[in-house]
Amino acid sequence: MSLTFSCDGESIVLDLDQVDRSTALKCWLAYNGISVASLAQKLDVHPSTISRAINGERESLDIIARLIEAGIPADLLERP
Repeated sequence: MSLTFSCDGESIVLDLDQVDRSTALKCWLAYNGISVASLAQKLDVHPSTISRAINGERESLDIIARLIEAGIPADLLERP
């Protein structure tokens, strides 16, 4: 998976397959303007729950499923 964005008129491609899953997910969220706080609010959970899921520290199938339903790419999420 890669992200393409423009910076100072130059097109930049970020290959998310070249970084670890957590970094790729954080880049994807930033690229899409999605914050941990907004995801937490959308899922009605504490922001630390989202942070743990992003960092692969939370292995709740429910949270993972809800993140996927919220539009987060499944291949960027840690699966228990």
